[in-house]
Amino acid sequence: MRSTFDRRSFIKQSLAIGTGSALGSVNLSSILLGNSTDPKIDLSVINGADYYTNTWKALQTLGGIESFVKKGNTVGLLINSPLDGFGTHTNPDIAIAVLKMCLDAGASEIYSIEGASLKYWKQSRLYPSFEKEIARVRTDSEKITVKINNGKNLKEADISKRLVECDVLINLPIVKDHKGTTFTCCLKNMMGACSFSTNRFFHQGSGKGGLLKFIQFYNDIEFLSQCIADVQLVRKPNLCVVDATVFITTNGPNGPGELKKAQKIVVGTNCVSVDAYCSTLLGFQPENILMIQYASELGIGSSQLKNLSIKEI
Repeated sequence: MRSTFDRRSFIKQSLAIGTGSALGSVNLSSILLGNSTDPKIDLSVINGADYYTNTWKALQTLGGIESFVKKGNTVGLLINSPLDGFGTHTNPDIAIAVLKMCLDAGASEIYSIEGASLKYWKQSRLYPSFEKEIARVRTDSEKITVKINNGKNLKEADISKRLVECDVLINLPIVKDHKGTTFTCCLKNMMGACSFSTNRFFHQGSGKGGLLKFIQFYNDIEFLSQCIADVQLVRKPNLCVVDATVFITTNGPNGPGELKKAQKIVVGTNCVSVDAYCSTLLGFQPENILMIQYASELGIGSSQLKNLSIKEI
């Protein structure tokens, strides 16, 4: 059935994208046409170089941001934003698109859980057009201690208070190589919300490595991977929006490294399923990534790609 839009809907969505002169290559027709949604879709994958527009398109495939963010909600954005080498952090065009959609949906407060800096946002060519929206993003470094009753290795964690208390949690990682866990995406990004002491336990809590454990972070990948799986029990993201556009495939997580230009935005509601798909972009099989398998064993989500409905455009 052909989609139809009244004038009010057209104006609303046009304003949501910002001014055409500011966005340059944004194509209204690519957003307004072909927006049929399917509740059976587990993952939406949009290909192309217009990251802002494609983020909107990916969310619309899953029913739109309004399916997740309601008027008056507090939203937490867990953005991989530390500015290391190229291809190591979430492209700010993607984060700006999510921010804009949340505000349009009526979010009352938006927090950057990892504390994205102004320098991060200014990397985007869209910054001048969305400076007011970005100014509304708050940061809060307060941590609280939470018990993890079903955790195998991790029994408690000091983690962002805003991550625990926000109405809607949106995970915005970049997929990339990682010399410890082999691969990093949604699951690993949760460490960005934890305190230094909790993350140190992830790396050193098993006690393996003797004195070297204090200078080597990857003596016990099994323990680290289980801790990453365990911390997912604190709070599951309501939505995962992954930057799989340009990312490093070597020398991760900080780079610099060899780059792959997959030019994909990957969106889903389950962090395990999203990571399972994204691991294949680096040539891995999900069953060979320990943190994915450990999280699946905890019942957090399915890593079986054959059982997922994936819509790629």
